[in-house]
Amino acid sequence: MKYILLSTVVLILLLSEDTCAQVTIKTGYISSSRYKNEDGQETDGRGDLRFVEGNVNIPVSQKMNERNQPTIWMISTGGSYTAMNNKNLHSYIDIDQIINMQLSITNIRPISKKWFLLTTVGAGVYTTSDVKLKNVLGQGGAIFIRQFKPNLSLGAGLAVNNTFGYPMVFPAIYFDWSTEGRYQIKVSMLNAMEVSVGMRMNKYLNLRIVAEMNGSLALLEREGKDTMFSQQFIIVGLQPELNVGNSFSVTATAGVSCSRIAYYTTRTLKAFFEDMSKDSDPYFKPAMYISMGMKYKF
Repeated sequence: MKYILLSTVVLILLLSEDTCAQVTIKTGYISSSRYKNEDGQETDGRGDLRFVEGNVNIPVSQKMNERNQPTIWMISTGGSYTAMNNKNLHSYIDIDQIINMQLSITNIRPISKKWFLLTTVGAGVYTTSDVKLKNVLGQGGAIFIRQFKPNLSLGAGLAVNNTFGYPMVFPAIYFDWSTEGRYQIKVSMLNAMEVSVGMRMNKYLNLRIVAEMNGSLALLEREGKDTMFSQQFIIVGLQPELNVGNSFSVTATAGVSCSRIAYYTTRTLKAFFEDMSKDSDPYFKPAMYISMGMKYKF
């Protein structure tokens, strides 16, 4: 497992007065490609992936201080469904769907002229079908964020979850940088990364090249052991965005899934360190990627 999610619900750092609720929905497809095992050998198996996901972020409270800095309480909820069509892979991957659902509460507050504190606590269900106590993860974290400029923030802190059966603490990093105007650059990271470079064609259309990370997780019992199936993929593609008014936008992305890691590991501390020391994990080879999404602010 190459990275630990602080929360699989999107956390939005809003340090201005225009805080608003937001709904995002996205569906995508990765075409079929060959599977390589943990030894880097190509197998006879192959598979594709389809997913649909949605998130809702609702600020329930916001107060401005004398420096015009906000203190925000936000509720975030989200879910995703991932379907896999695998062939000749039963000895490596014997599940065909993953269901993830999360709920979290986030607080962002200023602690000085340039520093903010982001804290979050929540829980999620990560399963293939039935919901059991072993499918539930508690999550939380605290990050100190330095706002260098209105468009540049950098922070670090700690995240905690019970992925391995008991609470463990992991480092958490926050980075957010963007530019406005006709030419746009955005780099955002909260343990997962999104990078985009683009151009505003007119008031209705933006055109970008994007690179982003996504994934899903299933906690299950396999061969009498508590096991975790982790699936993470990195995509690069061309993304037009159509803006309808100030509140609604639609995106479409076409590109390549550069790597789709997919494998089982036991939920033990020993397995965690063994995974971190590996040079490579079992993965699907590069494949075509397409997706469509929408965002609505209210």
